[in-house]
Amino acid sequence: MQLILEGLTKKYPRNKLFTDLNFTFESDNAYAITGENGSGKSTLIRIIAGVIAASEGKVKFIDNGELIEKENIHKYLGIAAPYLQLIEEFTLREHLNFHSTFRKPNSNQNILEEVKNANLHASLDKSISEFSSGMQQRLKLILCCSYEAKVLLLDEPTAHLDTKGINWYKDLLRRSLDKKIILIASNDPAEYNDFAKKIINIGK
Repeated sequence: MQLILEGLTKKYPRNKLFTDLNFTFESDNAYAITGENGSGKSTLIRIIAGVIAASEGKVKFIDNGELIEKENIHKYLGIAAPYLQLIEEFTLREHLNFHSTFRKPNSNQNILEEVKNANLHASLDKSISEFSSGMQQRLKLILCCSYEAKVLLLDEPTAHLDTKGINWYKDLLRRSLDKKIILIASNDPAEYNDFAKKIINIGK
């Protein structure tokens, strides 16, 4: 699997975030996307996910030498970000059941065991509206990392997590690295130092 950025630029009428980004990301690798506040880290993640459009350039997903069509990219992606909204009316169990209708768990991971590892097993039948921000973040990370996807996009993955939660995140990610491209958008080395083989500063 390859994720290719070609001449990627994002600008607004009064602000230019990044210009002419060119990079090829490869499977079995984790990368850190860094840059000062306002440099466009979250924007880049959203462009790669297809949520917003670039001003110039292209994002290409190549699987076994074949270009993936834009409408099918979502099948290859897992994403966790502070701005990603969960369905508040759903319980945790309903979220898992819904997610399982379009994506299978990773072969080496048991989802209910991951819920237990995240200390969420007592909240399986609580609605998301009752969850703290930290609990919601742990669920987002499970949905992102523990189901089949070839590209994981993690934007500030430890937002709202305490020390115990951060240690859990690192253990979860270690179980999710195999055969994936992982992009971690963050300025906190604790979120990526154990994983990233390359650091890309888009603010330079």
